Amino acid sequence: MTDVNTSQQRLASLDAMRGFVMFLLLGGGEIGHAGFLSALLAAMDQPWAQTLYHQLQYSRWGDAFHVKDLIRPLFIFVVGAAMPYSFGKRLSLGHSMRKIHAHVLQRVAILFLLGTIAGGHLLALDRSKFFLVNNVLQEIAIGYLVASLLLLNFRVRGQLAALAGLLLGYWALIMLVPVPGHGAGIITPEVNLPRYVDDLVLGSLRPVKWSFTWTLSLPLASSCIVLLGALGGQLLKSTKSCWAKLAWLVFGGLSCLVLGLVWSRWYPIVVSITTGSWVLLVGAVGWGLLALFYLVTDVWGFRKSAFFFVVIGSNSIAVYMAAHLFDFRNIGNIFVKGWTTNHYVGVNDGVCGWIGPGPWSNFVEALAAFAVIWLILLWMYRTKTFIKV
Repeated sequence: MTDVNTSQQRLASLDAMRGFVMFLLLGGGEIGHAGFLSALLAAMDQPWAQTLYHQLQYSRWGDAFHVKDLIRPLFIFVVGAAMPYSFGKRLSLGHSMRKIHAHVLQRVAILFLLGTIAGGHLLALDRSKFFLVNNVLQEIAIGYLVASLLLLNFRVRGQLAALAGLLLGYWALIMLVPVPGHGAGIITPEVNLPRYVDDLVLGSLRPVKWSFTWTLSLPLASSCIVLLGALGGQLLKSTKSCWAKLAWLVFGGLSCLVLGLVWSRWYPIVVSITTGSWVLLVGAVGWGLLALFYLVTDVWGFRKSAFFFVVIGSNSIAVYMAAHLFDFRNIGNIFVKGWTTNHYVGVNDGVCGWIGPGPWSNFVEALAAFAVIWLILLWMYRTKTFIKV
């Protein structure tokens, strides 16, 4: 039986951390054409700015991981951190386990469908452009399914055992199962078991140019990231003192860091195939950020300082989908380029006209797009319009 209790109190730190991750997704240019952080750094002709700019780009195979590599898995992690609160609320309302399991399956289906719309071009109604698996929401869906079954049916020790089993099982598959024509244990950009299985199972239903793998990575690695988040959420929801919770979060983060770095000597950190050593490093960063946001917002009580992120985090799935479906760059251009009765005016008008074409004009446009998104989210927050899946 699960250790999830029925307390309904929700921590501001979870919404703040989720909002921080979404801020990086938007500001880094991953979604919504609102990458003002990347645009700002690109416009600044300074070595340190260029270093930070490269941190907001995906790393190449064999390079040290970048900040941008962490954003997607942290989005997955924070979904797991909120799971104990979601399940606890449903248990407090008297929902049966059968009803909760039915809700899990419904949520998995919706998330997977939304991911197919956002990343699989489902609405294009063009088979040549359709991809079955190509989005972080689908990573969340499969990871959420596996982690939910573990969270609802096993105590923490059982969850930890399952976490170890999944990580070791994924490692064993990669190291022991041969890729036809090449052998076992090969981890290169061109040859590795997860990519071979993707080619075999998905074929043209995944984008060839996309570097991430799915068929093995989703159930065996993404689920571990969700589960690491859920373990952190259970700790925050426990009856331990706030300082004991912080100590355990720091200890857990450091343990993941040490284990990940030691394991990486034999099992390399590879972002694109989500190796176990990379999963543990994501867990280390996730638990560290969870400790930081919990300390600042819930222990010290500086909730107003996190309000900017809470606004974003309160409607994370809604803003993620909206940023994929609508061009907020054009909407923002109304305010920085001007508007006529039937079309946008050119780059030489409005604020961008004063600045002139170039990287700084690009920054202003991206900042305006982000501002439009945040103001819409602020209105939703003020009117208590929360779109949940």
